[in-house]
Amino acid sequence: MIPHEPPLLWKPDPGRSSANRAEHAVVGAYELMAYDLPADSMGPRLIGWEIFTGPKYDKQVAIGETATFNEAKEAAEAAWRKLTAAPARPAGSSHPIRGREP
Repeated sequence: MIPHEPPLLWKPDPGRSSANRAEHAVVGAYELMAYDLPADSMGPRLIGWEIFTGPKYDKQVAIGETATFNEAKEAAEAAWRKLTAAPARPAGSSHPIRGREP
């Protein structure tokens, strides 16, 4: 993080009430999410992050998994910084964030 840059404001995410913990941060045209989902009949515990954009934050642009909740927030912030620093891509080019494609 750049020293003079203020930290992102993460808030609890009430939309994920079944999560052990979930927070989101809205930064300009992006919504960053971090979550810790418990194991259930659909699969094992999942700790991860996602970034959305669009008029209703309905277009997923990046996603990833981490070992801890704090790592999820850090990874989301790093991916957001990389995404917003990336030059415009020509149509049809690959996604700038490595990891699992949305």
